Amino acid sequence: METSSLVVGQTYYRLTFADIEMTIPGIEPLVFSGMHESSQGELLPTFQDTISYTWVGCYPGPYRRGQDIDVALYPMKEAEAAEMLSLSEVVGKINELFVRAERLGFPTLKPPRIPPGNAA
Repeated sequence: METSSLVVGQTYYRLTFADIEMTIPGIEPLVFSGMHESSQGELLPTFQDTISYTWVGCYPGPYRRGQDIDVALYPMKEAEAAEMLSLSEVVGKINELFVRAERLGFPTLKPPRIPPGNAA
């Protein structure tokens, strides 16, 4: 998604994967809070967690409530922000992932291999 098309206050989604085959997705909703300056002076697209957005409003404020709540911010490089998806794009991507998972026999995660002698 182009940074210029992001809308402040709109929710976007980041896909993560638990497996290398990219068949076990995690979906993280984040709210676009605008372009914010990094400590290096670079303007970066910045996203906020949905919990703090719901409780206190869009960073940097003014916050709607005087609650003491942590605000998790995710400044991203342009390439990372370009990977954010709209809800309709997430639905399409999940459908693609289902087809891939089905084709691969619905892979499962493997527990870590513990070398002999290191068992608890």
